[in-house]
Amino acid sequence: MKQNFKKAFTVIEVLVAVTILSIIMISVMQIYISSSDISLKTDINRSMQENIKNAIETIAEDIRKKPLNWVVDNDIDSCGFSGGIHTWGIKICIGTDVYRLWKKVADNYIIAGNDDCDETNESGCTILKNGKPLMNSWVDVKNLEFKVSNEEISKVTIIMEVQPSAKKWIRPDLIKQNRMDFQTTISQRPDLN
Repeated sequence: MKQNFKKAFTVIEVLVAVTILSIIMISVMQIYISSSDISLKTDINRSMQENIKNAIETIAEDIRKKPLNWVVDNDIDSCGFSGGIHTWGIKICIGTDVYRLWKKVADNYIIAGNDDCDETNESGCTILKNGKPLMNSWVDVKNLEFKVSNEEISKVTIIMEVQPSAKKWIRPDLIKQNRMDFQTTISQRPDLN
């Protein structure tokens, strides 16, 4: 009498197959997560660079076209302060335009000093020109300073720290990794002095 055996997998073979499949799936998931993080970092970095570029181009255009009036080193003095031009400050007045750091609270902007924007990652600080933001809400600005050299041709150095906004649900580790220190110097046109 002939016996019919059905071919089947043993428990050991099934365990080995499941283990190999698990290792492959974990590897694929790690590659996917890693590539997603790289893509997100690239998008964050591009957005920050675009925002910085647009803000600096706006300020540079005014510096080159309009006379530099004042650099104010406190929150009290206005652009009409008669004490002369300071060599550094947190607010700069170019022609009739005022640039300074502001903090968004609810739907309004309030005057902010560097200390107000440094306390938490959720500060929501940005640069405003005459009350209008130069950067979108994806970027926070901290430690903004304007330095002016009073030479034959004035030069304005802009120094700031920029990071992705925590209010846009970006993970804290990505905020920390994408924090940038930015500095640039813009020369005024000789005929404006």
